[in-house]
Amino acid sequence: MKNTKWLPYLLLLPSLIYLALFFAYPMVQSLRLAFVKEGQYLNLRAEPEADAETVGELVLQTDVAVIDRVRGEEVLPNGRTRPVYWFLVEAQDAAGELVQGWVSQSNVFIESRTESDTARIVSGEPTQEFTLDYIRRMVEHFRFGQALWTTVLLIVLIIPLQFILALTMALVLESQIRGSNLFLYIFAIPLGISDLAAGIVWYSIFTQRGFLNTFLTATGILEQPYIFIQASNTGWMITAIVLAEVWRATSIVMVIVVSGLQAIPRDYIEAGQVFGANLWQRLRHVILPLLKPSLQVALILRTILAFQVFAVVVAITGGNVVTVLANETYRWYDPARFNNPNVAAAYAGFIMLLSLGIALFYLRAVRSQEEAEKAL
Repeated sequence: MKNTKWLPYLLLLPSLIYLALFFAYPMVQSLRLAFVKEGQYLNLRAEPEADAETVGELVLQTDVAVIDRVRGEEVLPNGRTRPVYWFLVEAQDAAGELVQGWVSQSNVFIESRTESDTARIVSGEPTQEFTLDYIRRMVEHFRFGQALWTTVLLIVLIIPLQFILALTMALVLESQIRGSNLFLYIFAIPLGISDLAAGIVWYSIFTQRGFLNTFLTATGILEQPYIFIQASNTGWMITAIVLAEVWRATSIVMVIVVSGLQAIPRDYIEAGQVFGANLWQRLRHVILPLLKPSLQVALILRTILAFQVFAVVVAITGGNVVTVLANETYRWYDPARFNNPNVAAAYAGFIMLLSLGIALFYLRAVRSQEEAEKAL
């Protein structure tokens, strides 16, 4: 009998634990927040007894009319008795129907047990039910369409620019020209800058007294500073966001492309040169086909990160005039604004579904020839 090799499974165990704790569990909790409605309902009884038949239910904080009341006695563990009041109440339930039933004094707030005609439901039984209310609220909110459109627009504008620049930067580094190591350090500078810092840097460029206006007025191109970032000029806001994201995150794509280029045997490129292929022909027929696995990884990573653009948008625009999906997620979660984790979870789930859909599309669309043949 062959001895089972357990080492690969032991090495895989930390990864599985990590995925369970930091991916699967948060994802399940987020979906639960988005699709499960929690609340407390008080069951109304047909008789003034705890085990009597349920005839209706009321939501917490519902104001009820007290129709009748009875006084009973409850036996305590020490053998003594104490008075217990039951109230016959009437109110509209969550569906708008008029219901009537008995409730115990422990479940209602009433000023006088013998005289008051009104009371309020203050406790009940916790309940959970599947609901699409939070999804509906997310979709019907007027900012949802704006956020989705802006997010998609940024992805369409940012990703092609980043890949063109990243490929150019990678080819410069691989050409091994004099000073290529210096170019590597220059290209890698944005990797050490956070999203918020990048947004602040580009905000300082486009603001009314920023570097761009200072240069334009100093050279006489403009007589007075131009206000690029303003509520009525969303085009320049989008331009500033695109430039900030391209500057900040292109280096990530460049690193992936450089690693892919280094895996391509130089014999292939040299063979193209021998047969008279120019740079564009070598790039199109040799380099790009062999770079497909690396481009696939870079596309998936960069698109997922583009769906999460948040700090740059807030730093440049404030997040009010121009908004994105990640910003709306924070807005609904923020206690100082909407304070609604359920709708925020719906936004987070929506972003996750979009990211997964795009990743699957890339996995199908950008495949090497060997992968395509295996799929057939």
